[in-house]
Amino acid sequence: MDRDTMPSKLTVYHVAGVATYPSTFVECRKQLERILALHGTEASFETLFPYGDYSRSMWRQIWEVRSDLTRLVLPTRIGSKTMLREIERSHEGGPILLIGHSGGGVAAYQTARMLLRQGIPPEELRVAQIGSPKVPVDDALKASVGYFYAVNAAGKPADPITRIGSWAGWASGGSGRVPAWSRARHAPGHMQGLTVIGGHTNYFRHQLPYVDERSLSNLDKTVGAMAEWLKSSYFSSTLLKG
Repeated sequence: MDRDTMPSKLTVYHVAGVATYPSTFVECRKQLERILALHGTEASFETLFPYGDYSRSMWRQIWEVRSDLTRLVLPTRIGSKTMLREIERSHEGGPILLIGHSGGGVAAYQTARMLLRQGIPPEELRVAQIGSPKVPVDDALKASVGYFYAVNAAGKPADPITRIGSWAGWASGGSGRVPAWSRARHAPGHMQGLTVIGGHTNYFRHQLPYVDERSLSNLDKTVGAMAEWLKSSYFSSTLLKG
């Protein structure tokens, strides 16, 4: 990352999924904070639990994630409403990065939609979904959303949670053509497979046995991919350049 492609300040919210322990994002924060600082970005961090942590009923949390999966604006949304209150409490202005794992990626995206409706421009919002269910992304936020998922050695998706949900929809044929059904009509603007070891719960592991033959841990791959996406994403934003 070049210094002039990143904002000078950034508020980062780690967003936990179902049955998550508070320590899950500790090493991720350390590594990301170090990378951002090297490239001139002062970051503040906070971890949010939109559905509660490991001590709360897992099935209740799963039910609440389902309420956040649809594109519709529903009064039954739970996780994103909780997050919005926390962000309104803690955010002091400037760009926001939401990093959501599993169901946390769903809540993170829906919260970004709410922030957009409140007047925060899409150029100041970034959502990194890590091993998350597929939630349809509005056109206004496509460039703001990066989707990262586990793949096997052959490059095939290897995280069952990422099979939940859909990005499908009708895509305009253009030039008078009949609209066509597309499985990726509402997909994020950036999608990237990661060869992480051990599946869905291990994207942020940094010690053996979650280290490959190149001495790269799952965490190295996850944070590295996010950092490169942020570089290209902010580079294309005229609002945040310089």
